[in-house]
Amino acid sequence: MSKFTLQNPTRKPTTPETEVDPAALETFAAGAKDRRVAEGTLPPWEKFDPNALPRYNVSIRLNDYQLEMLRYLADALETSQQKILQRQVIPTLKQMALDEFEKRKST
Repeated sequence: MSKFTLQNPTRKPTTPETEVDPAALETFAAGAKDRRVAEGTLPPWEKFDPNALPRYNVSIRLNDYQLEMLRYLADALETSQQKILQRQVIPTLKQMALDEFEKRKST
């Protein structure tokens, strides 16, 4: 059930409506777009969208043993090698980066 209820339009509202200053509303809305945070309190990657499409490539060197494991997993899971690496690397990368950022921020 929705927590919102519709009021009957023919019925008078039970609470008085407050006047809204259009200039004040405009100022408030403009300020909502600006996100002011003290310098250095956010990680440098926070200015980017985490869900943006990938645009960059990074090479990773693997030996025959490692490459064969990756190929086996891709075949067994019926997915790409890239997706397997992304599923494993990105969460680890994020956690390591956050840990390092917090460590450096606290010192």
